Amino acid sequence: MTVAGLVVVGAIVTGAVVLAGGDDGPKAMKLVTPKTLADGTYTLDKGTDDLDHEGTSVQGSMPEGATSVLAQYKRSDDDNSGLAFSGMYGEISDPDTVRDEMFKGFEGGDGSPSVEKGRKRFQPEGADGPSVECEVVKLYDRIYAPACAWAVETDAAMVLDVNAENTSASDADMEAFAKVTAGIYQDTRKPA
Repeated sequence: MTVAGLVVVGAIVTGAVVLAGGDDGPKAMKLVTPKTLADGTYTLDKGTDDLDHEGTSVQGSMPEGATSVLAQYKRSDDDNSGLAFSGMYGEISDPDTVRDEMFKGFEGGDGSPSVEKGRKRFQPEGADGPSVECEVVKLYDRIYAPACAWAVETDAAMVLDVNAENTSASDADMEAFAKVTAGIYQDTRKPA
């Protein structure tokens, strides 16, 4: 089992990205993919360019002015587990709709992941930190993975934690992964 194909699962940011115009919005941000995430728990395996060369890209379906960022990370202590990061940056006029569209990628279709635990909203770092929404999905009919996403006026991303040892829905801890995602939010967002 690898996380190779899972980056595209999370690469569903494209649907409802409506770019806002004007100069009165928040400071522009971009998304980056650092060499490690979550204090070294995950190590970058493939970034946007690597995945693009392999034929995994969603940039072509992005609206003008939006940039797609994809990455695949391996878990430092287990090569069979990892993390898929799929995001975009630009000016987003309706972050809530974008977040909803990201989660719709887990609804239906042959071979697609199924939702096992519905969405919950978390504020792991309190009122001043990011709002993260998570759900648990079932992958490959045997692995349960928390999927968390954020969407703000400058960027949006979904993070999927694929741990080969999570073989029941109770193994996938949404709240714990929401905390990890809040850290990833801090680590991947940089001024444009």
